[in-house]
Amino acid sequence: MLPSEPAAVLIFDLDGTILRVNSFPLWVRHLLFGRLSGMGPRRRAALSAQTLLLLIRRKLGRMKHDELQRRLQLAWRSAVSTYTDDNFVVALLGHVRSNLQPLLDRAAAERLDTVLATAAAAEYAEELGQRLGFRDVLATKSDRAVGEPSNSGVQKQRVVSRLLRERDWQSRKLILFTDHSDDVPLMQLCNVVLWFGTQDALAKAKTACGGTVLVYGRDMDSATLHATLRSLRAITAS
Repeated sequence: MLPSEPAAVLIFDLDGTILRVNSFPLWVRHLLFGRLSGMGPRRRAALSAQTLLLLIRRKLGRMKHDELQRRLQLAWRSAVSTYTDDNFVVALLGHVRSNLQPLLDRAAAERLDTVLATAAAAEYAEELGQRLGFRDVLATKSDRAVGEPSNSGVQKQRVVSRLLRERDWQSRKLILFTDHSDDVPLMQLCNVVLWFGTQDALAKAKTACGGTVLVYGRDMDSATLHATLRSLRAITAS
């Protein structure tokens, strides 16, 4: 008998997919006003002021979003001695989609091969991903060069492809969970996409993705979502 093909690798986007919200504006608000354990008032005020100045520059069109994110990450690094912030990560856990949480718990318990691939800042995305049970978290690093893109679009597809080669998973089937057309380059790499965006956006994504199978998963309850994933994993393995 031929050996059975290994199960598909599950790749998850964060904002709008695992989370019901976009974490970036919440993070900016946290940098401005959030409670930061152990930070003195002078340093806290300096971080708020620097964040506000960067937002003004962005509003005036003097920098793009990726550069704003990079500067905010550097501001955070200069203000704290650790790259994690439990207060913010715990708050984000409250925004996890209720239909996805049981699936994430089961994937972690069964040690399925899963990847969190997100444009969110590594300063909080890595800790959040670990708490959700991911071994591999691919997020936007703060030590990237000026002009280097965030972990989105073509860049995300490249980073995921590199990880697949490192893990020797490049021949495995891939199932992606996402909500946004920014992930079209990665969607084209995958066999199946479980879509958590709008129905209108799904129609456009299907046109852009050619032979990739797209399934609308946003409104499924957790049991239906799990059953659908189980069926998809069986189909991709056959």
